[in-house]
Amino acid sequence: MIRIAVCEDNLDELQTQKKMVQSIMLELSKNTEILGFQNGEDLLFEMEVSGEMNIIFLDVELSGINGIETAQMIRKRDMQAALIFVSGHNQYYREMIEVQPYAFLDKPVSAEKCAQTLRRLIETRLNLFDGYTFSYQKKQYNIPLMHIRLFQSDKRVIRVDTIQKSPHTQEYLFYGKLEEVERQIREASVKFIRIRKSFLVNSQYITEYSADRVVLDNGVIVEITKKYRKDVTQQYMLLLKGWE
Repeated sequence: MIRIAVCEDNLDELQTQKKMVQSIMLELSKNTEILGFQNGEDLLFEMEVSGEMNIIFLDVELSGINGIETAQMIRKRDMQAALIFVSGHNQYYREMIEVQPYAFLDKPVSAEKCAQTLRRLIETRLNLFDGYTFSYQKKQYNIPLMHIRLFQSDKRVIRVDTIQKSPHTQEYLFYGKLEEVERQIREASVKFIRIRKSFLVNSQYITEYSADRVVLDNGVIVEITKKYRKDVTQQYMLLLKGWE
């Protein structure tokens, strides 16, 4: 799961940025936890208690310790977090560069610029660490989850339908239980949805939702069994909410 912090002392702006980030991450089909903070002290305390953040949006001109000072404290313990500075002024660039930020966004934050930044960040950094490992024909594979369209089970055999950088689709088979696969990838950043007992689908490859079926990017129609319709509907409603 991708942990994201939005640190902004203006409450209205904080809520706007959180909603913007949530919408973008839903469109990217990512599992996320998005937390908001109105000062650097609360952000640092949360990281001390609950663990590191993967992505941090930092207002430069925070009250109390400012965004640059907050970033300096973060860097003393974590060099991996992607720091994205948000500011309406450009006089702080030299200080910001010293803490190795990933990007800068001008205020007011543009949804288009924010989306471009997050897409690039996920493609170049975060997706590299999310893979599924299995053995196939006496070889071990680790396939990035972003390249897996679906897992399909038939008794004890699981088919992995992957999307390669080429136009071709490649399939692998391994022995296992779909319930175990689902458990292993539940906290991954890529969101998979159980469509039926034998199908676990990467939500980024679902192009159409309806009450009883989904359509995948390759045109395949998968019927949703009654047991899983509520979960699929909830995912679709989250996407609709994100698009509002």
